[in-house]
Amino acid sequence: MKKTINTLLTTSLTAMIISTPHALAADTGALKAFHATYQVVSEGSISMKGVSERVLSQNADNKWLLKSRASALFASIEESSLFSLNQNQITPHQYLYNRKVLGKTRKANLSFDWQTQTVTNDVNNKPWKMDIQPGVMDKLSYQLQLQSDVAAGKKKFSYNVADGGRLKNYNFAVKGKETINTPAGNFNAVRVERIYTEAKDRQTLIWFAPALDYQMVKLYRQEKKDKIFSLELKTSNQKTHKP
Repeated sequence: MKKTINTLLTTSLTAMIISTPHALAADTGALKAFHATYQVVSEGSISMKGVSERVLSQNADNKWLLKSRASALFASIEESSLFSLNQNQITPHQYLYNRKVLGKTRKANLSFDWQTQTVTNDVNNKPWKMDIQPGVMDKLSYQLQLQSDVAAGKKKFSYNVADGGRLKNYNFAVKGKETINTPAGNFNAVRVERIYTEAKDRQTLIWFAPALDYQMVKLYRQEKKDKIFSLELKTSNQKTHKP
């Protein structure tokens, strides 16, 4: 039960990979604030429903803050990423993670030091440092970078992400265009698939809508044969336009 709840929430926030409405406008490349909600569904041995909310805002020092929260039953996961943007390339500065499942809490704080090219990982008050290279991102900021790269017309993507105390490589590829139905309406969307090199029994598909500046409108994830997770756009403060 606990594992199923945790997987549902993790899917809606991190493993699902993005939900950044209007974040990087295709015509200007400029970040814009947004607020969006998503409907999350888990199907398997235990079926559950939840909600995911994302908010992007700009601070007074011109840095950006992306916040994400998902909740279902007696659990919640909150994430935030503080980052800067230069020529459509995101550079993270701090990543915060807070998970509560059935009364148990797990916290993580990643602080990026680009002068020394290190990141300090502090998980449940146990810090350690890790060497990083330019271009490394956290589990939240890379999602925004993926949307930006899809909007730029790229077809294949690869990101180095500081995840779980080590660097992981996340790969994606554009697989075509489809019309997607969501609680927020129907959208023509670009379909992107995550490429797994080891987990052959997994599949993650993401659909981005050009009419919403490549906002993610749907995500589908399958683990093995009996675990399916989906996320669909429910509300957004952005207006549709002709791409």
